[in-house]
Amino acid sequence: MATITAHHTDSTLAAKKKWDLARVTRLGLLSVAPLAAFGGANFVGEATGYLPVFFSPAGMQGWMGAAVHFAILAPLGLAFGLTAEARGLANHAEHWLVAFIAGLILFPFMAPMFDAFALALVMTTLMLLGLAAGIRVARRSETAGWLMAPALVWTGFGSALGLAMTAAFAPPFALVNAQQPVMGVAA
Repeated sequence: MATITAHHTDSTLAAKKKWDLARVTRLGLLSVAPLAAFGGANFVGEATGYLPVFFSPAGMQGWMGAAVHFAILAPLGLAFGLTAEARGLANHAEHWLVAFIAGLILFPFMAPMFDAFALALVMTTLMLLGLAAGIRVARRSETAGWLMAPALVWTGFGSALGLAMTAAFAPPFALVNAQQPVMGVAA
């Protein structure tokens, strides 16, 4: 009896070690889906005159900001695939993740329309949406939650930097641009 059980266990482990081509293909296609959606948004943006402006802090070249943006979109698609596979909780994790991905795709096209404070608030809202999605996704699949970490770090850094810069250049913290006469000195 023990021999049959050990043999049965070995065959089940061997079956789990095989590559499931359909699963790998599905996850691979889902990992490039956000990039394809961004390509479609860029096509529409090019046709209508809205070009994306990427977050490139500290003197970083614009194309580097675009590369980072694309690098954080691909793991989000993979996280979506892993979340869809783990159908444990009914917490609508896919909906939250799709909303976060859509926000990340649309954000570079909307950025030129906002002033610094509104841009920081939009980025903070996007980061909070990503945190809410990340909590729901991590409850379903721990790996998918970790795949969301680079996007959350990047949006968190962007929102913190935007809020700090907005606070630094707004009264009462910033220098006032008006010329004030010195007390007792006539001009």
